[in-house]
Amino acid sequence: MIGKRLSGRYEIISRLGDGGMAIVYKARDLILERLVAVKILRSEFSNDDDFIRRFHREAESVSSLSHPNIVSIYDIGEEDDCYFIVMEYVDGETLKDFIKQHSPIPIAEAVYILKQIALALEHAHDHGIVHRDIKPHNILIDEQGGVKVTDFGIAVAMNSATITFTNSIMGSAHYLSPEQAKGSKATIKSDIYALGIVMYELLTGRLPFPGTSPVTVALKHLNEQMPLPSEYRSDIPQSLENIVIKATAKSPEKRYENMPELYNDLSTALNPDRQNEPRLVLADEDEDDEEKTKIIPAIKPDNHEELNDAPAQDTANNNQAEPKKKKGKRILWIVIIAIILLIGAGVLAVTVMPNIFYVHDTTVPNVKGKTYDQAMDILKKHHLYIDRKDIPDNKVKKNHVIRENPKENSEVKEGSTVTLYISEGPKKISVGDYVGYEKSSVKQLLKDKKYKDIVWKKEASDTVSAGEVISQDPSPGAEVVAANTVLELTYSTGAPQVTVPDLQGMSKDDAETTLRNNQLQGQFKDGDYSDNVSKDHVLKQDPANGASADKNSTVTVYLSKGKQLKPQKVEKKITVPVDETAQADSITQDDEKNNSQNDDKNKQDDNNKNDQNGDDNKKQTPEPVHIQIYYTDANHDNDVFVDEKITKTKTYKLPLTIKPNDSAHYKVLVDGQVEKEETVNYDDSKE
Repeated sequence: MIGKRLSGRYEIISRLGDGGMAIVYKARDLILERLVAVKILRSEFSNDDDFIRRFHREAESVSSLSHPNIVSIYDIGEEDDCYFIVMEYVDGETLKDFIKQHSPIPIAEAVYILKQIALALEHAHDHGIVHRDIKPHNILIDEQGGVKVTDFGIAVAMNSATITFTNSIMGSAHYLSPEQAKGSKATIKSDIYALGIVMYELLTGRLPFPGTSPVTVALKHLNEQMPLPSEYRSDIPQSLENIVIKATAKSPEKRYENMPELYNDLSTALNPDRQNEPRLVLADEDEDDEEKTKIIPAIKPDNHEELNDAPAQDTANNNQAEPKKKKGKRILWIVIIAIILLIGAGVLAVTVMPNIFYVHDTTVPNVKGKTYDQAMDILKKHHLYIDRKDIPDNKVKKNHVIRENPKENSEVKEGSTVTLYISEGPKKISVGDYVGYEKSSVKQLLKDKKYKDIVWKKEASDTVSAGEVISQDPSPGAEVVAANTVLELTYSTGAPQVTVPDLQGMSKDDAETTLRNNQLQGQFKDGDYSDNVSKDHVLKQDPANGASADKNSTVTVYLSKGKQLKPQKVEKKITVPVDETAQADSITQDDEKNNSQNDDKNKQDDNNKNDQNGDDNKKQTPEPVHIQIYYTDANHDNDVFVDEKITKTKTYKLPLTIKPNDSAHYKVLVDGQVEKEETVNYDDSKE
């Protein structure tokens, strides 16, 4: 199956486990891009039309369940006589493996797990679905400790032929209720019994009735007294052991009435006032079980047989001493007395005995609507006994008769018992514990609860996540009449909200103080340049001013970098003087005015020299001077601006580009020697 695609959609990845009727695979839903679990029925069942029909019916009914503690069913399909169910994939382990690895489980953790299982079963029971196969193998625990119950409705499709098919029935037998072992139909009481066995195993790490044969284990559930969990674990509170005792009562009538009743008992089991409560002792169940084998005492011999034996013995001993005549007379007298007794008994049977043992008939009076005391007085006058059964009723007043059995005006014998069904008043339900659940999940749980009204209230909370139920009224476990009860549920809206202040233009310190005063925190970041907002002042914020935010949440504040400066263009004039009669030994350089003066002076000097030296001097050729100018600015890095030889004074115009808050640099070399270098800084005053 690995690599195969079912319905062209579910690609089988790996095998997860085997069951009695199916094999479970891990698969990928190629359409929704999610992992799923696919349960594929074994081929042995693919030709059983009745099985397949019942399987489909049960699978479809279970697919209607929606509960956080129940594995969801996504799809049901068939392909080439391969019947499969696509379910939610739970990344975790079975409760069976969890017990093996972590036993002994801490008491509080065990109760937490059991409460989740009880909630799942309560939801199923409310939808008319009995699981029938509750065992740790069908309970999954994910990595967060969440519980998911699976395999709903599949066991109902099993017929007698499947019971011996695989070893899986051995696992089921350990959790099989006595009534199921007898062949009776499974009910919610059967699920309660199975949950009691799971509870026993979760607390002790062992099964109450170990065995290697399903029949042997089933007989133990029927006939043997269950060992107490405290025999194997001493720290189990008595309140918790009492729940196990009641849930696993052999008689269904003595178990919890329903799953909410068991859940409520679990919810308070660890309360300090219940830790040392008395051990629960159920009445002897054998007295109520009519199907138990009755022991019949051995029959003693009749008196006349004893009498006949004795004379026979005497006759044998004294045969020689007793005269035959005397023996004959004795026999005659015995026969005569016997005849007289028989005649007398016959007369008594005809005349006296009927009057002694005759039971008169009577009519069952109509006591419907009467109080129990009134009905009891009326029935006593008719020489009838009463068996009282209390049941809820929405129409008949509390403690009044709903109906009677046999019905009114029935002819019965005096001394007969009439069962009176007495109203407990409107049916009460136990309010569930919804605190800590998400609002959406609670709405699903309450979908079928017929409360008079369900009111949702909001409340801000620093400690409870948004959408989670904080409190409820009535409180969990309260017994109420749903139709007369308004259930109020308060859920968290998250942390209290505050209004974000306007920080625009503030300095960082002022903004920080303002946020703190408004129960907010600030996260400061560099923003953009701005011509309007000074440097290190608030340029913008997120959330914006006037928005609502959680108390103590963070506001991101962007600080201005100030005005964006532009690069400056600077031109430096560099004059290199050359002595035309000899090698130049100096270089002058100044601003534009000095340069002009130098030029004039040079010209004057030249004229003077020309006048003094005459024609001979004009003919002299000066030594060439090697000039090199290097510069670094925004666009250059120690680049060459000039590299040449000159024989007369020359002025160079060096263009420099300077970045904001930066500088430029140049140096002049004459014949390889640095004659001049200068750093030119960015001039902020010009911006």
